[in-house]
Amino acid sequence: MTSTSLSALALTALCFCSALGVVFTTYLTREAHADISSNRAVIDELDVQWRQLQIEESTFSQLGLIERAAQKKLGMVYPGLAGSVMIVRKP
Repeated sequence: MTSTSLSALALTALCFCSALGVVFTTYLTREAHADISSNRAVIDELDVQWRQLQIEESTFSQLGLIERAAQKKLGMVYPGLAGSVMIVRKP
């Protein structure tokens, strides 16, 4: 073999290795993009749940605040069974 054919063989091997590197890097990039997309979907779902929990918490805290204010400022209490009247509708 001459030096020219050895050089051509070496360049061919380097080109082949470079092509394999490009293919592998492309595969890793696509895999990382798929992971990022699935993680974003999970993050969006958790964000929606967090917002719902914040709304629920604010609703319950307002109801508790109103109930405490009614008990302290106005002296209101639950009537209990003795103070309740059941109205029955007859057809």
